[in-house]
Amino acid sequence: TDRLGEPATTPKAGRGAAFADLDNDGDIDIVINNVNDTPDLFRTDRAANAGHWVTFSLTGTTSNRNAIGARVRISVGRETQLDEVRGGGSYYAQNDFRAHFGIGAATVVDRVEVRWLNGLEESWDHVAADQFVKLKEGSGTALPNATP
Repeated sequence: TDRLGEPATTPKAGRGAAFADLDNDGDIDIVINNVNDTPDLFRTDRAANAGHWVTFSLTGTTSNRNAIGARVRISVGRETQLDEVRGGGSYYAQNDFRAHFGIGAATVVDRVEVRWLNGLEESWDHVAADQFVKLKEGSGTALPNATP
């Protein structure tokens, strides 16, 4: 914290934090709600040699439109990661609805599996890294490099 300096070292009563890729550059930024004060924005910037990432934006059709409750599982080599689209996140704060994954040195996600809230399961193979991908429930298609 000391290396960050102001505002991270300024004592404040924070009452909520939201996490999202606010500037759509592939890393997660943080907004902290402060009591009787303006919010603090901590924008992160990935180093030039940082690993790869992929972000999925889900749209429900028969499930709720924001896909809250849907689970996204990715497989990269022998590793798997799981994220769930959630409503809320912190006191007076809403995290990004998009599912964001860091995938290290990999340039492709071997498999993406989504279990929608209505029980439907869909999967996609060989999804390229460093992009935003839109997935629509029941469509069976992924729209790569989708504008966030």
